[in-house]
Amino acid sequence: MNTSRRSFLRRSAGALALAPIVPVGRLALHAGRDGAIPDPGTHSSADAGSRSDGPGRPQEAWVARARAEIPASTESLYFQTGGIGPAPNAVIDHVQERLVFQNRSPAEPRIADEMARIEPDLRAQLARVFGAETEEVALTHSTSEGISIVAWSLNWEPGDEVVISNTEHPANVVPWYVLRDRFGIAIREIDLSPGTVLIDEVRDRLSDRTRMVSISHVSRNNGRTLRSDESAELGDLLRSRGVRYHLDGAQGPGCVPTDFRALGCDGYSTCGHKWLLGPKGTGALFVRREMLDDVQLSWAGSHSHATMDYEGAYTLLPSAARYEFGTRALADFAGFARAVDWMENIGLERIEGRIQSLVDHAIEIVDRTDGLGVSSPRARPDRSGVFVVQLPEGCDATQLYNDLREDEGILASPVREERDFRLSVHFFNTRDEIDAAIAAIAERCS
Repeated sequence: MNTSRRSFLRRSAGALALAPIVPVGRLALHAGRDGAIPDPGTHSSADAGSRSDGPGRPQEAWVARARAEIPASTESLYFQTGGIGPAPNAVIDHVQERLVFQNRSPAEPRIADEMARIEPDLRAQLARVFGAETEEVALTHSTSEGISIVAWSLNWEPGDEVVISNTEHPANVVPWYVLRDRFGIAIREIDLSPGTVLIDEVRDRLSDRTRMVSISHVSRNNGRTLRSDESAELGDLLRSRGVRYHLDGAQGPGCVPTDFRALGCDGYSTCGHKWLLGPKGTGALFVRREMLDDVQLSWAGSHSHATMDYEGAYTLLPSAARYEFGTRALADFAGFARAVDWMENIGLERIEGRIQSLVDHAIEIVDRTDGLGVSSPRARPDRSGVFVVQLPEGCDATQLYNDLREDEGILASPVREERDFRLSVHFFNTRDEIDAAIAAIAERCS
């Protein structure tokens, strides 16, 4: 690690040591972390000590308190939330506490009944926060799982078509490859580079054989965000033609405003472990109530059913919980609920606003840096915390990723386009960190 990098981390760690580590979550934690939880918005700027958010910009108290609860935010320059988000201490502590509690006697009625409330409570919470009805929420283990549930819900025939985009994660590409090879479907691709018109792109690819459109709410490759109004317009068009509409929402909740109903899609797959800072192996699938019988099950098992006998009769649950089955990692789902609660207590609008402010700063710094450009959208609301830097000719993004990670302690990511390099900018990042990351990129690529 070079001298300037060591000095930066030493200054950052020294500043953070000035603040007490106060849990931000709304609920009290287990023994050792209990007590009243302060509202992060009620503290004066003096509480931030000497933390810096850039020259002449003392860090806001709520940001400093949140950073103190997220170990990864002070261990490195963490710009990898778009890949895997770092959970706050309160989340990990809660998962551990629930595991220990359950293990005292998993089948004992008092313990089993308390653990059994985790999933219905979480479904109701996610519905409230993200604009759905409780009956429209299924709990999954990843965005990929939700995508596969939707992808396999149709009776595909040779020649049927699915429309995806040129900015998708493999999770929204590989299932379609498998269905192509298994059933002979055709995959059509639209261009969702910044500046293209969503409705025109999709309309130009539709045919009488199109059965589904599955694209990203927020692109992990270029950060483009589908506006709710344009997404709703697309939903209306597709419904008029009997085409299913699904959004990959891995990069949505916790990064940009997310309202399932306003987006107008039939299904929305997301996860807990990215921008919501929840446990790994948690996710959700939202399915419009009126589509539940159309989004047919390909996977099923115990707990998918409302009734059954051993003579061949069964009925499915009347809600999206029909897509769930088997023994579940309840402590992880409890941690997912705690993560959403932790984010809500800070304020999702406040978080989204800070992300946008940090992206403003990142754009300004890149524009002042010779050799670098901005590949992601520049204007709100088309942009997100997925901020993509365009590297100069000859700078290898994969080598840059390895060098920054190993030598500088900067965690970022190459993406699909050869010269694109992603910084996932979450609210806990700082302007100083953005400055350091962009300076390191420029130096390595010079």
